[in-house]
Amino acid sequence: MAVETLTRRKPQRRESDSLDQVLNPIRRQLQTVTQRMLSQLANPVVRRVAYLITAGGKRLRPALVLLVGGCGDSPNYSALIDSAAAVELIHTATLIHDDIIDQAPLRRRQPSFHARWGTERAVLMGDYLYATAFALLTRLRLPYVSQVMAEVCQQLARGELREVEARYRLDLSETEYIEIIRDKTASLIGGCCQAGAYIGELSPESIGWLTDFGIHMGLAFQITDDCLDLTGRTEQLGKSIHTDLDKGVLSLPIIYLSESLSSRQRDQLFAPLHQGGQNPHFLKRVAQAAQDTGSIAKAQAKAQEFARSAKQAIAHSPVNGFAKACQQLAEYAISRRS
Repeated sequence: MAVETLTRRKPQRRESDSLDQVLNPIRRQLQTVTQRMLSQLANPVVRRVAYLITAGGKRLRPALVLLVGGCGDSPNYSALIDSAAAVELIHTATLIHDDIIDQAPLRRRQPSFHARWGTERAVLMGDYLYATAFALLTRLRLPYVSQVMAEVCQQLARGELREVEARYRLDLSETEYIEIIRDKTASLIGGCCQAGAYIGELSPESIGWLTDFGIHMGLAFQITDDCLDLTGRTEQLGKSIHTDLDKGVLSLPIIYLSESLSSRQRDQLFAPLHQGGQNPHFLKRVAQAAQDTGSIAKAQAKAQEFARSAKQAIAHSPVNGFAKACQQLAEYAISRRS
């Protein structure tokens, strides 16, 4: 009589579980950061934005402030908490404004702020969060940190403006694209590391290396995000897909796709691009073409290249027990699915 062997399948680890494990050493501090943010939103009208703050965001940016700041010999956790809260307020403001620009209906599996409360309130709420963040930073009496974040906000706005100016440009180069995402995404992640390292009283050389870590991680993160916009699902990502291409924004996989086609093929495939209004069939055709031509795989390889550069920067820095967490965050930037 044959004996049936039962193989118990291991439960698949969820992505959120993996990230939680990486951030477990600073879990309590991150909870304090969330409480600090909410404490700045005491006005009932302003607290409308609280659902975005508590709706399961990744908390990568405040986590980097805490991790990098913790690398110092005697970290000032009070200043790190306030700085981490400020950068997450800035990040939340950028999300609100980005969703207006993209006309995105979803954010973190919830209606986006403008979809729920209207565009006028969304614009003003984003402005209020920026002002609140800098009021919090000013009270730290650390001019260097305030200066870093002010310059970051300049870069964020510049990146968004450059992206708008580059819409519908099928001749957009990889170099131009990298410059845009360095401003609009990587600058804030790099600034988090720079501010954290300064508060942690690391050497100027270490601050430089850790800033480089954040910049390269941010570039890897954004390129991966652009690939997920073509390959992911709305229910998995928690936000709308194909929003970039629908507004004429050319991501790296689309740039590679455009470069791989003849002039005739390019004109034929992208003919509906300027017609305005979402065309699901067009968007799906372009996404499939990017997959079939290897353009998405090529962009993913570029993201991996930036992640390797981020890990190399960590190798040059004194990270006092947080090296593994930083390395894992660099890996997470390219392996995530949402």
